[in-house]
Amino acid sequence: MVAHPGETPGTGTYQPVDAPEPVTVKEQGAGQPIALVSRGRQRVIAIEDRWRIDDEWWRTAPISRLYYAVMLNTGQHLVIYKNLVTGGWYRQSY
Repeated sequence: MVAHPGETPGTGTYQPVDAPEPVTVKEQGAGQPIALVSRGRQRVIAIEDRWRIDDEWWRTAPISRLYYAVMLNTGQHLVIYKNLVTGGWYRQSY
């Protein structure tokens, strides 16, 4: 039974879907990912695609990310990105 049917949920009741997950990535000299250390040291055996997004450059917190679609030595395909503003790496699920 619903406690309060017909009421609009208050703020804070929504949760993001597929939020980026911080990961630790070992980089090659040129900055390309070669292993995901935070996932049991899985090697990147192929970079299948790469793209960059620069957005909201006029804001206090601009968005500048370099995305990689990679295949790991386990056969798993992932999309990871490097936040070019903070330097952190993230796994993005879709």
